[in-house]
Amino acid sequence: MNKHYLLKQPPLAEKFTFLVDVITDDGNYGLATDIDKVNYNRQLIGELNKDVKIGLLMSENKGSTFVFDLGNFITVLEISSDELDGMMAFYHCVVDVGQDQLLPLLEARYSKKVAREWFALQEKMLANFSPDHDIVQLHRPEV
Repeated sequence: MNKHYLLKQPPLAEKFTFLVDVITDDGNYGLATDIDKVNYNRQLIGELNKDVKIGLLMSENKGSTFVFDLGNFITVLEISSDELDGMMAFYHCVVDVGQDQLLPLLEARYSKKVAREWFALQEKMLANFSPDHDIVQLHRPEV
């Protein structure tokens, strides 16, 4: 892994910087597929990562999917039970696509359960939306 640990994080930086392999031009979506980047991002989420580890230990299958909020992003973490493979997707909670269009995409990509969790979290986040929650930025490191 390249020296990602050298990225400034709060309190030295204004926002937490999460690493991705793919990012949209507006920065409202990012995807980390490289396991080193996923593990780096997991270290940043701190206490929440303990919940992920517990969830993996309780999992009876080959891995688990977790949905949680980070700043104004809805984050979906897919990780194998051996933690050697995984991906982390970041979706800004404010989207220009209607639920009727987004639902089939999320169900096809993840599952109906994850899609329900995603929309429940989005509803909660939009109800309490504030610019003060904008504490996350996505970064695609140059190789």
